[in-house]
Amino acid sequence: MKRLLTILIVTAILSFAGCEYFENSDTLNISSFEVNLSGLPTLPSSLTYVGWFDGDDIPATYLFDKDADANGNISYINDQTPLKILDSAQIFYVTIENKADVGSPNFRPSSRIILQGRFTKGAANLWVSENADKYSVAKAKYSLDTPTDNPTANDFSGLWFVDSLDAGTPAPGLDLPALYGGWIYEGWVEVNGQFLSTGRFSNPAAADLFNGFSGTAAAYPFPGEDFLNNAPSGLTFPLDLRGTKVHISLERKNGDTFGISPNIIIYSADIPANAVHKKSYDLNFSNNTLPQGYAVIKVDLLE
Repeated sequence: MKRLLTILIVTAILSFAGCEYFENSDTLNISSFEVNLSGLPTLPSSLTYVGWFDGDDIPATYLFDKDADANGNISYINDQTPLKILDSAQIFYVTIENKADVGSPNFRPSSRIILQGRFTKGAANLWVSENADKYSVAKAKYSLDTPTDNPTANDFSGLWFVDSLDAGTPAPGLDLPALYGGWIYEGWVEVNGQFLSTGRFSNPAAADLFNGFSGTAAAYPFPGEDFLNNAPSGLTFPLDLRGTKVHISLERKNGDTFGISPNIIIYSADIPANAVHKKSYDLNFSNNTLPQGYAVIKVDLLE
């Protein structure tokens, strides 16, 4: 009598003696793979999300390409995935690709990885960073100072993600998880509901990519901005940032050095109205719904 069993397959299981049974069995065509993703950013119409298998002993293997729905979700189920593809699958990840490249002879994954996870007992949790669980305890500090301008009257016109300024030993104010290649961080101040970028950055311990509002003197070698020049419509520089808000967001890496408004805010703080010049203040983790997902390998066996 045949009995139907549904099991989750770990990569290692397929390497022992039973592998010969899988290779010669009709079960080759009834393995399945399920992916569910949420919180994905909206893409231009020329781009799409692509799922890939990867492993230490195999090249990246294309699985699907799919646009997210209006809520940033993707659901994918394939109940005809050949078992041999799953045999060496150790990692699953999602990249952003040009639609025109999908299916081309040399189609390979770009470095723009959005979510990734490693299979454990047939399942992989997918995150924006290998250490995404550290966000709630990561260091995030800022200080008010204006290093690119000399007048002391403007001391509250700049915000920098730097620590220990008041001690005379500037140090990185951020210790954030390293992102996969499809993401970048961005700092913001919010003034009366209007967002101003302090610049995008991948390395929290180095200068960011933008200085369009700053003065001409040397800046701190950390992310931040002085709001002295080129004020956008509706604002007058220099700004007094006391009593405003500060944020750090997660942005899709598209080559821009700054944005107009934040995508996914992950840290926030109200800047005190009586904030002290060069004193360090904390930002708070403010987002428990970061982009994420899961992937599950299932195999139905007849015995």
